[in-house]
Amino acid sequence: MLIARLAVAACALLVLAGCGIGHSTEAAQRATRSATPTAAAERSDYRATDGTRKSIGDGVVLTVSAPKSFTPSDTAYPRVGRAVAFELAIDNGSTLAFRPAQLSFVAVVEGKQAEQVIDSTQGYPGISGTVDEVTPDDSLHFAIAFAVPERTCTLRVTVRPDTAGATAIGLYDGTV
Repeated sequence: MLIARLAVAACALLVLAGCGIGHSTEAAQRATRSATPTAAAERSDYRATDGTRKSIGDGVVLTVSAPKSFTPSDTAYPRVGRAVAFELAIDNGSTLAFRPAQLSFVAVVEGKQAEQVIDSTQGYPGISGTVDEVTPDDSLHFAIAFAVPERTCTLRVTVRPDTAGATAIGLYDGTV
């Protein structure tokens, strides 16, 4: 039984690696860092600065764009007909480095948890495609996407600043 589990895990890892998670040039361009939060806000191709700002810790602010519906590419995982993406910025105004990997995003579509869509070819690498840490007075831009039905539906997205029981912070609650 242990060998079967290891074989399944190895196959899953090969599938994810084959999808190019976190290794796309476009994904690298989306998950960019800027020297200051002000410089990030001035980038014309980055829309999250027009969105909602949420404090997620001492001096750390997460800015979230409005949702953007798109059709995932053939290389996206999982393969779905429609997804909704959010562009985000982490502005670290604290004195300590912030690790984006400690963020836990959850999307709920009409009462059921939605899967995160990784579509690196279109610039949606998820949190796994970002840098390891955001140094003090630095910013990080990235995008996440979630699978949704092809029809209009309700969507609620929350984030927990760490996986160790922090209170969920609402990022979006509406129709997409």
